Amino acid sequence: MVVFGFSARRTLQIAQQLYERYKLITYRELIRVSAGDYLGTANNVLRNLRDPSIQPHAQKVIQNDWVRPSKRIFNNAKITDHNAIIPTGEVPKHLDEAQQKLFDLIARRFVAVFFPAAQFEVTTRITRVEEEAFKTEGRIIKDPGWLAVYGRQASGADESDTLVGLNGDEFALTRDAEIKENQTKPPARFSEATLLSARWRALGKLVDDEELRDAMSAKGLGTPATRAAIIEGLIQDGYISREGRELIATAKGISLVTLLRGIGNRIAFLA
Repeated sequence: MVVFGFSARRTLQIAQQLYERYKLITYRELIRVSAGDYLGTANNVLRNLRDPSIQPHAQKVIQNDWVRPSKRIFNNAKITDHNAIIPTGEVPKHLDEAQQKLFDLIARRFVAVFFPAAQFEVTTRITRVEEEAFKTEGRIIKDPGWLAVYGRQASGADESDTLVGLNGDEFALTRDAEIKENQTKPPARFSEATLLSARWRALGKLVDDEELRDAMSAKGLGTPATRAAIIEGLIQDGYISREGRELIATAKGISLVTLLRGIGNRIAFLA
């Protein structure tokens, strides 16, 4: 998990402990919705969240009656074997640091999904110097919405991205100007978190075969319970290596991909 630096395998192990040993969360399936009859369950769980940093937000959801039928949250059509991971309402006791971090993340996400969207005020300013136009943008949080669950509040006047108010016909003194030349950067290497996300949603975009691409876009590669094990297997077999949070293809892995592509091209040629 990129937030805490846990590997995918370690994250699943902790989630299994929270589910099996402590009964704090539902099963570790990576589904993003719950069944339509879970509205009552959701309200009960919100009432039982006791952490002092989460409880006020949970109470706000209940007081504002924000637990309502919504296909984004409750959708029977997207349910397979399990619902989304949610807290069970049990009070956490005797958790170690890693377990507490993961449970807190699950609990906050559960509460945050019921909050309204965050609202921002975006200011765009065009400044002309010697007939050249320069664009400056500033953004201020006007209503934090779900961000409040993660500690974000409405921005004050001292925010670094706040622009000083001006009238349209005011002038500014240009004291200095500098030209900087930059180059685009190649895409970052995959981490376990970004690789899992790609395999869940977007891997189909990297496949040329249209029928296969559509199938992979809908289903992903592997199942939520096996994807972490697949990554660990590739590392153990020497096809990729883990350096910090990055996953890097080894010479053995690159050779295998080259070989498979050659076999595929030969089969296509013979066909």
